[in-house]
Amino acid sequence: MRAALLSLLLLAHTARADDRVYLHAELDPLTFANGGYGGQLGVRLPQLRGVRLAIASFSLHVPDVLSQIGNAGFDERVEPSAALYVLYYFRPAGHDGFSVGGSVRWLRVRFEHDAEPGLEAHIKELSPEAIVGYQWHPFHNGFYLQPWFALGVTLWRDHDPVVGTHRYSELPVSPFFTVNIGYEQAL
Repeated sequence: MRAALLSLLLLAHTARADDRVYLHAELDPLTFANGGYGGQLGVRLPQLRGVRLAIASFSLHVPDVLSQIGNAGFDERVEPSAALYVLYYFRPAGHDGFSVGGSVRWLRVRFEHDAEPGLEAHIKELSPEAIVGYQWHPFHNGFYLQPWFALGVTLWRDHDPVVGTHRYSELPVSPFFTVNIGYEQAL
């Protein structure tokens, strides 16, 4: 009987926690380390049962070790861009756990090439990505670290990235990894 009562109390506590709206804010240190910025604001509504919606803005210089895979001499910079995120969290807000989902990114990218000084290619593209992540609350409060990995593809591009006579050859699937720093707060 005591175990059943304790179970009911735990379920009631969990139900109350899931009925609250949570707001979150995140920063991406990788973007800052690469000469840009990255921030995200979002909400977790109880009606969406574990789904978090967010909007982000970011820019960064893509490290040469990544941008030059099959593209020697190219320099790539993501200019201020935006994304919409939809992530499903397997655990309630405030708890450690995995997430899966995706985003749709509106990217503005500038390409330069070492052999073509002064020339640039500016492109715009629409790019969805699949995401898997893990949210960790090391201090058991609203602060969290969220490492995540994504695979993206290009759905639409306004034109090909060509600088002078050099054409940038994009990978068919673009990988991305980072660790976001965030805070979530129940309303």
